[in-house]
Amino acid sequence: MAMAVASSCRAVFGRGRQGAALALGVALGAALGAVSCGQDSGPESPAPQTISPTTTTPLPAGFEPASTAAYVAKVKGLLTSSPATDAEVQAVTADPNALGGLIDAWLKQPEFQAKMLRFFRNAFQQGQISAVNLTDQLAQTNLSSRLMGNITDSFALTAWQLAMVEGRPFTEVITTDRYMLTPQLATFLAYLDNRDINDQGRLTDRIVQANKDFAVTLSHASGPVTLDQTLTPGPMFMHWYLPADLPMGCTDPLVFKSNTSLLFAYLFGTVFATTACNVTFATPPQFTDAEYDAWRMVRVRLPAAGETPTPFYDARAMRSSGELVLRVPRVGFFGTPAFFANWSTNTSNQARVTMNQALIVALGRSFDDTNNTVPLTSPGLDAQHASDPACYACHKTLDPMRQIFRQAYTLAYHEQQDPAQLALHGVFAVDGVTRPVDNVQELASALATHPRFATAWTQKLCFWANSASCSEDDPEFQRVATAFEKSGFSWKVLVRELLASPLVTGARDTLTFADQGMTISVARRDQLCAGMAMRLGIPNICTLGRAPGLTQLVPSDGYSRGATAPVMATDPSLFYRAATEQLCRVFADSVVDTTVMGKPSRYSSKAAEAAITDMTQTVMGLVPSDPRSALLRQILSDHFGKASKTAGITATDALKSTFVLACSAPTSISIGL
Repeated sequence: MAMAVASSCRAVFGRGRQGAALALGVALGAALGAVSCGQDSGPESPAPQTISPTTTTPLPAGFEPASTAAYVAKVKGLLTSSPATDAEVQAVTADPNALGGLIDAWLKQPEFQAKMLRFFRNAFQQGQISAVNLTDQLAQTNLSSRLMGNITDSFALTAWQLAMVEGRPFTEVITTDRYMLTPQLATFLAYLDNRDINDQGRLTDRIVQANKDFAVTLSHASGPVTLDQTLTPGPMFMHWYLPADLPMGCTDPLVFKSNTSLLFAYLFGTVFATTACNVTFATPPQFTDAEYDAWRMVRVRLPAAGETPTPFYDARAMRSSGELVLRVPRVGFFGTPAFFANWSTNTSNQARVTMNQALIVALGRSFDDTNNTVPLTSPGLDAQHASDPACYACHKTLDPMRQIFRQAYTLAYHEQQDPAQLALHGVFAVDGVTRPVDNVQELASALATHPRFATAWTQKLCFWANSASCSEDDPEFQRVATAFEKSGFSWKVLVRELLASPLVTGARDTLTFADQGMTISVARRDQLCAGMAMRLGIPNICTLGRAPGLTQLVPSDGYSRGATAPVMATDPSLFYRAATEQLCRVFADSVVDTTVMGKPSRYSSKAAEAAITDMTQTVMGLVPSDPRSALLRQILSDHFGKASKTAGITATDALKSTFVLACSAPTSISIGL
């Protein structure tokens, strides 16, 4: 089919010390070359440019500012995935300060929330885990994908609620004891709290420990039992009604004694085989599927003297209570099961990795021998490791700080009860700030009030916006970080100030560009899928057909152990180019001459010219006033005309081929053009 016409075309992404406008010129030249390669080349087509996908194109010295159309499109795409409009570009052309007002409006769009949730999930290191990673904390792995989704989404939603909904200082992401939870996630946290695992790996069921006769009865023959009857001490306490007869091989009633793991599984809809019932079977869960999305803020606090923690089986409290009483300290991002699942520890590591990753998230710092801060004292200093001069420089601060975690948590991240660990307090010592710390709440305070907090989070957002770091000695970077701090750490202010800044727009020269140039990056998985879904009006477009497998070949943002910078692929590879081109072919089947959710698709081959105009403006993101727009629209039109005249190719296939060309163009699959 005609889509093969585009198959030999390659996008160009350059990086260097050049001005943004010149980078755009090179990328435009590559785009023009791409559409004239392969079978579709002709004498009237622009001459193709042969540039390797990984080449850094040398450019003349000196800074040239980015065009208004280019940087308005970049900023709006980052925040909402939508293309800029001509009115927005003209407004900023008339008054560059208008960009700040546009950003404020874009922050209110629901698409921005989706963007920030992905950023927060990555920045707070809450993803990249599976149920297996929770084995150390839970001693089991039978968790559903929906519950795992709740576990990884919880803190991102917490940060959003604090920063964007409630307008709280962003420092509270470090100190908060309130978390966004669903009924299922609240149940999981309380169940996790009940399964105490000490430093020797011994598991103690706290409910069974307090009540040796604790038993759970499941029955259908008994008739309906209300939840109030089940949860109220009395004759029906812990009697749960099964709406259907038990399978063959099971005796009604089915009784579990001294085993809360079977009760936890039952609450989520599974009855596991036991000696009294030799089959595992499904039963309606105590929570509905809709409740996996029923998020609310819940305060998690330690029990007062003599107070009983919240039992995980209290479904009423899990649905409505504003607080959970748990033994395990839950503070900020580093008190979440997801963070601990990412960074498990052991008898050798002794929470060093936990402390290092917490420092990376909060302050963008990692322990190394450049830290000249000397702690007030050295509790927990590992004499064997620190005896080596090459190791002492790190251990002198790392060991006293990791003791903060060891005093609070076991190696499985449960409540620490070892008297030796409880007696040994830690010391915080980072970048000239040193203070004794008695608990993880004080650690959170030390991180949140550290002078580097504003700089660290300005840098994290810079990575997100530019796919590269900003120079921290750049006066413009320092201005943005100072504005963030002086605003009372308002996240909205930071987003507006940074994305309206020439650090991101390239509207004028900065020290950052002098240091490292302008990065033109590939659109990674989240940006690509979100952008195409928004621009084509098809939610979850990357779940259609062969798309899920193809997206696995597109790199996504991530993080790695010990690295202060996020993992971000910026250059195209042959795998990336092949995957994005094939994704565009999948998308073409959903947007050309078909039906989508009962409605005609976006493009019709009977109105090809209108479709091509929309592809130029919506898919490629070029407003009509952009000098590149008319030329690229003409290239798409010529491509459609030639494909339509090729033997054996229908008008539908010709328009699909044209869409693939637009979809795989540099402005469609990159950030910063």
